[in-house]
Amino acid sequence: MAIIHLVLLAFKEDATPEAIAEARLLALKDNCLHATTKAPYIKSVTGGINNSPEGRNNGLTHGFSFEFNSLEDRAYYLKEDPAHLGLVGKAVPLVEKLTVFDYETGVF
Repeated sequence: MAIIHLVLLAFKEDATPEAIAEARLLALKDNCLHATTKAPYIKSVTGGINNSPEGRNNGLTHGFSFEFNSLEDRAYYLKEDPAHLGLVGKAVPLVEKLTVFDYETGVF
């Protein structure tokens, strides 16, 4: 089963489009390399700006979905991966609101 890591956020009003683009969240798929294999280990990354007509986004403007093959890969990503940790350092000052939700596909 895959592990899905959802990141939903709202950038601060003064965050420029250039600063948001510089965060390069979608590039994590290629920039995150496994410590042992030195190969990319994130199965897929998608993301974009909210366009739901339902009006239930609670102020969140952007969403990103990361797919991992295992809990171990996600743990490495969250706690050790230098590319991810570096991006967090750049992106956090731009973020007003953040929600993270993870799940294992098919597990209820």
